[in-house]
Amino acid sequence: MSIKEAIRAAQDIKVEEGVDIPEWNVTVDVWGLPSGAWEAYQNKLNKLRFAEGSKGAEMAVKSNRAEIVARCLYEPGTNQLVFPDLAEGISILSKKAPGTVDGLFKLCRHLSGEDRDFEQKVKDAEGNFDGDQS
Repeated sequence: MSIKEAIRAAQDIKVEEGVDIPEWNVTVDVWGLPSGAWEAYQNKLNKLRFAEGSKGAEMAVKSNRAEIVARCLYEPGTNQLVFPDLAEGISILSKKAPGTVDGLFKLCRHLSGEDRDFEQKVKDAEGNFDGDQS
């Protein structure tokens, strides 16, 4: 298998299975997002900060958390999103308790590896390096 095929085949998106959300009386699987989705999220936030200033961006960040959560919630044991219609998911989640949505956002962020700083990411990558480079 080529390096490219090995990278393509790697299952590196983390999943937290069976996450109970007692406030909603449901259990879901929470998946991390791929790097492209996080980059799009960060780019969107940067554009909002530039266009709206810090106060407007703060409000936008809160509503964007609902978007990230909607992209990360899956029916338990399946590859099926809870909210296949992203706009509907954002609408529903935007009306839920901020503490619950924020907790799920933090879990999504953790599973996506976005809660680590650059130095920690480098250390993690070094730990996964087998040292067979010539």
